[in-house]
Amino acid sequence: MKRNDFMKLCAAGACGCCAPGFLAPLSAQSQSGQAQPSTPPTESDMLKRQLDFARERFADLMSIMAECVDAATRDKILRKLGHECAQEQAQFFERFRGDLQGFLAAIKKRWVDQTEYDETTGILRVVGRIPRCVCPLVKTGRTPADFCACTTGWNQFAFSTVSGKPVTVELEESVLRGSTRCVHRIIGIKG
Repeated sequence: MKRNDFMKLCAAGACGCCAPGFLAPLSAQSQSGQAQPSTPPTESDMLKRQLDFARERFADLMSIMAECVDAATRDKILRKLGHECAQEQAQFFERFRGDLQGFLAAIKKRWVDQTEYDETTGILRVVGRIPRCVCPLVKTGRTPADFCACTTGWNQFAFSTVSGKPVTVELEESVLRGSTRCVHRIIGIKG
């Protein structure tokens, strides 16, 4: 294939993939019999449409990964994605390095409902407060539950940073798996 043909094919693919997200609202208005608005959509409306479109494509990507990538590799990729996402808050985690109780108090103010730490086993149970997935890429009802490996990677980075050593994170419950909350078990916190 010649370079020009390749570029035309890529452009057609991009247009075919992106255009429906931007044209869907116009199509819906035409089908409903409503007159086309005389004023263009607000920036807020456009951003909402773009976010919904991105969430749909992300859910599609997750479904495609489930078809094309074995479960172990998919889990590794999603955990790594969680690590990358957690990097955004690395300074926050570093402030609590070696101070687990201070960290737990801080996250209870921000996003955690409760924590249960068993000092004898070194196992920490973290119960989330928010009854929906906090990831902005997730579309409830569309994003597959195996995406939860991302949050285990996020928590692994956070608690490994705070404890100063590698920890293991297991997911007990999650909103994407039908629960009303997300619950993680952090293993290896004990010093």
